[in-house]
Amino acid sequence: MKYLAQFFVLLLAAGCQTKKLPIIGIEVEENGVKTHARTPDFSLYNQDSIVITQDSIKDKIHIANFFFTSCPTICPKTMRSMVELEKKFGSNPTIIYLCFSIDYKRDSVQQLKSYASKLGIQNPRFHLLSMNSNAQIKAIAERYMSVAMEDESAAGGFDHSGWILLVDGEQHIRSYALGTDPKEMEKFAKDVELLLKEYQENHGKK
Repeated sequence: MKYLAQFFVLLLAAGCQTKKLPIIGIEVEENGVKTHARTPDFSLYNQDSIVITQDSIKDKIHIANFFFTSCPTICPKTMRSMVELEKKFGSNPTIIYLCFSIDYKRDSVQQLKSYASKLGIQNPRFHLLSMNSNAQIKAIAERYMSVAMEDESAAGGFDHSGWILLVDGEQHIRSYALGTDPKEMEKFAKDVELLLKEYQENHGKK
């Protein structure tokens, strides 16, 4: 949980944005060089039984969230927000969409396939990912600065946050929004445009 504690402090500092989005995350040291923590490596099946890894998102922008298909509370709203983002930016091959299921017992590949069909997802870069254990869910969620854990007292059996996160090609978190809040999602869409502009400039595209 140390990532989460430091994350919410950093949210305050990230409020005033310039033309370039800030990097959000704790500072770590890699090979003697200080940098920001990155989103984790992983190897997971998507709804089409295709293995998706960190190599699948290498040098790409990705948008991520955590959900489960039987969620009775916030997930339908956050998933609709993800679908709306795909409708807006789906034609851009630079962006990949990652939706991590936190219900490894019930959200099989087949269940995720059915759920994707109900949402009308056809974009091959929109991945609903099946995880394998509580430990894996916790480890991945924390690196995305999110809460995702089993909780019998919570609706649907899981305690989880509704963050949608924007991550650059170096696996650094650059923006966030509550997927249940339309105003925050409007701002988030503008942040996606800013990061796309930065990506194009860095790759010499007009």
